[in-house]
Amino acid sequence: MIRTICGDLSKESLGFTLPHEHILIDMENCVDEMPHAEFHGKITPFNRYLMVSDPYYIKENASYVDEDVAVRELLLYKQYGGQSIVDVTPDDIGRDVRALRRIAERTGLNIIVGCGHYTEPSLSDTVKNMSVTQLADEIIRDVTTGVQGTDMRAGVIGEIGTSAEITAAEQKCVEAALIAARETGASVHFHTSLWEENGKTVLEIAKKLGTDPARICIDHIDVDLRYDYCKYLLDEGAWIEFDNCGKEFFMPPRDCGKIRGKFAYDMERAEMIARLLSDGYGDRLLVTNDLCLRTMLAEYGGNGFMHVARTILPMLRYVGVTEQDIHRLTVQNPADFLDF
Repeated sequence: MIRTICGDLSKESLGFTLPHEHILIDMENCVDEMPHAEFHGKITPFNRYLMVSDPYYIKENASYVDEDVAVRELLLYKQYGGQSIVDVTPDDIGRDVRALRRIAERTGLNIIVGCGHYTEPSLSDTVKNMSVTQLADEIIRDVTTGVQGTDMRAGVIGEIGTSAEITAAEQKCVEAALIAARETGASVHFHTSLWEENGKTVLEIAKKLGTDPARICIDHIDVDLRYDYCKYLLDEGAWIEFDNCGKEFFMPPRDCGKIRGKFAYDMERAEMIARLLSDGYGDRLLVTNDLCLRTMLAEYGGNGFMHVARTILPMLRYVGVTEQDIHRLTVQNPADFLDF
């Protein structure tokens, strides 16, 4: 059973699915303050180039909340065969289930919504002061009863945030998500810091709490591609997600800002996916965009939600991935991950 914002449906009905996206988002509260004058400016066609390498050069790039824009973007995705999409935006960075319900009705797409909490900079004092039990009860309520006082239920947990060094508040949110996954059977997405290997820590906590790793996806493993790290997570029974498709950023290594080095390029992602498929790990791989920046929207000159279908799939074919495996990556695997 797949739990969408408009009701439950069979996993066979899901079709082509992006398993980790943000239809609406506001994570400006997570962006480190930068000293240049343009940081607090507005994005225009004449300064968009500033964000080609550093997407947070202008702060407002970390938010987009216009429903009409979202509908237009998703209808483009639908033109490229999209049928379902998972929105893993927590309350901390702008979850709005009523807006997502309206968008689902206007586009005809299946929208699955997440729950739980994001990284430390986004957390309210209320969340920071909650106990693990209270946080777990909140997630369980979102999955079983309804989100934000509605009867619309979450169909996945996450994305749950962790920083380079997992803070005490994040640790509570991680434990709560794993407890809720254990109790409800829902799968959980973990945002992990892009250059660290915090997926190992998440799985250690899961083992202590008795949560099945087959319900866990370690996200963002494709910024710094490390085969041994991917293999470790997969051998432990978890899912991994290639979710930075279209993000080919480069900054010289630095200690400030959200972007602290080079992102892998899409062709490198395709080659790693092909290698993992060849090595027998195809049943626990997810592929998506994690669209979370205004300049990633087609309306702002970006690749849009259709980037996986339009660009990544041809790359996968180019490196030898079969149509059977492409169907597995885009239809079968998301349905298996979301089914509970």
